[in-house]
Amino acid sequence: MAWVSTLAARSRLYFNQEGGLHGLIMLPPAGASEAERWVAAGRRACAQDLILRLSAVDKIKSVIALVAEEEDRDCLRKLGAEVRMSAGSNFQFGAVLQELITSEGIRELAYFGGASAPLLEQAAMAGLIDGVLSKDERFGIVNNLHSTDWLLINDAELIVAHSHRLPSDNPLGWVLSREAGVVIEATEPSAATRLDIDTPTDLFMAWGHHAMGDALSEFLKELPPEIKNKMEAIRKIMDTPASTMTVIGRASAHVWQSLVTSTQIWVRLFVEERGMVASHRLERGEVRSLIGQMLDELGPGEFIGRLENMAQAVLWDTRVWMGTRPEWPSSADRFAADLGWVDAIQDARLAELTEDIHNSQIPILAGGYGVVGGGLYALIESLRPE
Repeated sequence: MAWVSTLAARSRLYFNQEGGLHGLIMLPPAGASEAERWVAAGRRACAQDLILRLSAVDKIKSVIALVAEEEDRDCLRKLGAEVRMSAGSNFQFGAVLQELITSEGIRELAYFGGASAPLLEQAAMAGLIDGVLSKDERFGIVNNLHSTDWLLINDAELIVAHSHRLPSDNPLGWVLSREAGVVIEATEPSAATRLDIDTPTDLFMAWGHHAMGDALSEFLKELPPEIKNKMEAIRKIMDTPASTMTVIGRASAHVWQSLVTSTQIWVRLFVEERGMVASHRLERGEVRSLIGQMLDELGPGEFIGRLENMAQAVLWDTRVWMGTRPEWPSSADRFAADLGWVDAIQDARLAELTEDIHNSQIPILAGGYGVVGGGLYALIESLRPE
């Protein structure tokens, strides 16, 4: 495509400059199922946009992309990224990050999960990078202190000393601020800072946002018509005064405030099990949900019928309900459920719920944390004129 070749050439010009931060992005394995591969393709599009936006920042010296799939390698290499292949099943985030910082001689770092900033525009990125480089003290900026998806830091050596405390990127901000003596500034919650593509629903909710990059926009043109229709119906409800909507899951007080100040609708908010992953309650089998109990006692059809009588649309973080069950569904089943692919779901109870959601008389958008987090910010912002 013309936009790819033009911007790829531009990225190579910028990456040849001396000085500045090293960009580092990481993309996980794609997974085996069709639903997982669909999300992986969306993440790849986000990574393309991220590389091109980083390349347009004059304080970025180079970008290294750590990937697990050959398709990702070939695609990102064309954009001027220095691509490395990850170790796959033996991947340990802290150890891998330490090795990259040491072997590449990285001092000043801009780290991103490959699909962690799909709506962070180049100008905002450049401003954040300038802010980090202007500090004399050890300083960093993260998108979220308690669950970090991306980090800008002016002394990456401090990460090396604390790499054993980093099973994933989520604790980066907390560990550096509490244990490494780094002054960490967290950005204000918004679609640009909180939307991270973890599930199909995260991609749905980015659709129509003005800050989408070209690659993601191109990818989302192929969204199935029924999903586009559902998203348009939800937007129309959110944009119509006195409409009603129900939000279920791990929503924050800030996202609630954003809904109240940005719309003129009535919202029922049912918040449960915030922090269930970070606190390891999910891992220990300690997740408890009143909504989940009601769903199990009534059955999916009756429960959804009651939702239909209370609201015109529902945004539902179904991972809380999943966390109450004896076995956590596979990624293949979770993603197929988000996409509404009932026939691809092996878990009978999840397939039943997915079918009833699909057949509901109102639009119900079900997914992971993003449906009540970063995705909801994107949905709210897409209601506003640019």
